[in-house]
Amino acid sequence: MYRKIVFILIAAVMVLTVVPDAEAKKGFYIGLGATYNTIEGDFNGSAGILQNGAEIINLPDIKNDFGIDVLGGYGINDQGAIELNLMSSWHRGRWSGQLGDVSYTSFSVNGKYSFLSSSMVQPYLLFGISGNSLLINHGSRNTSTGEVGDATLSGPGANFGAGIDAYLTPHVSLTLGTMYRYVDYTDASGVDHSGTIDDRLNGSGFSFMLTTAYHF
Repeated sequence: MYRKIVFILIAAVMVLTVVPDAEAKKGFYIGLGATYNTIEGDFNGSAGILQNGAEIINLPDIKNDFGIDVLGGYGINDQGAIELNLMSSWHRGRWSGQLGDVSYTSFSVNGKYSFLSSSMVQPYLLFGISGNSLLINHGSRNTSTGEVGDATLSGPGANFGAGIDAYLTPHVSLTLGTMYRYVDYTDASGVDHSGTIDDRLNGSGFSFMLTTAYHF
């Protein structure tokens, strides 16, 4: 899988180096792309479970997988922009000897700083804050009644990213980027209970993104 990611990144860089000069644009833009997300930290199969009385929430070993990235932004000037970003990815996880589905969703507010360049590509740095949610299908169980349901973990995070932009036309840009997502899950809900996690869970990871945007 990692070989495929490296191949995609190399191919994207080759495309970006043959397009016309890049220049960040002022004004609004929207974008859609693909992302490859990792979810690490306490979700490597070693954390076990969360327990509140008779209710338990399983903490799976989550496999890396693909998702979508939707964004809207505003270019303040030739170098600075503010972006709203909605990212979702769908994973497989293993807990208690079984495989299940896990969905990750993140909503971010990011600041983006682009470096002025006369070459074909324009590098940027990104920093932001996020709200994150992890849905573990059938990941919660009441040990007294035997009832099984979905478990949801949620919490804040911070984003640190970098990448390159290139304009294919005056209104269409292609972005190749990577982002480190620092995530702490602080709240949990299961079959019957919801509340704050005593020892917050780390769900940090990386995102590798290829996005196309339209600039108005």
